[in-house]
Amino acid sequence: MNHFRKALMAGALSCILTAGGFSFAHTAGAAAETSVSTPAEVTPPAEKDQQDESRHKRHGHHGRKFVLFKDAATLLDMTEQDLKKEWKTGKSLQQIAKEKKNWDADVFVQKLTTVQSAKIDNAVKAGKMTQQQADQLKKKLPESLKRFTQHTYHPRQDRRLPAAHSEI
Repeated sequence: MNHFRKALMAGALSCILTAGGFSFAHTAGAAAETSVSTPAEVTPPAEKDQQDESRHKRHGHHGRKFVLFKDAATLLDMTEQDLKKEWKTGKSLQQIAKEKKNWDADVFVQKLTTVQSAKIDNAVKAGKMTQQQADQLKKKLPESLKRFTQHTYHPRQDRRLPAAHSEI
């Protein structure tokens, strides 16, 4: 049995070495056939702005709830850009709604809930979600929209976890 194992291992090792030799010969031959490009032949990369724009379109969670800005802007008779500008000055959407339409927080959340519920119903009719999924979303919707409208803008460098820098 021991002799059989040795013969099997020797055969496997010789196959591996032979395959490696053929592989090396093939890549060496392919390398000889290719030409080395000179710096004059190299094309410059696309502009930096175009690269960044395509690379950074959307990462993970960025922009998910910001679709709601479009609906909020429509309700407040504003453009989405104007709403974001005001929001970035440090106001919450509830404060902006109070200034523009004199709506208190509950009225604004109720109007947003109505708009989002209609969108969910359309998604059910289109077959994009089940009625059970829609009911679960609608149940969570008022609280989620309330939190969203209370949120104020914080630049990236100001967002820190509470325990990240403890003053011990």
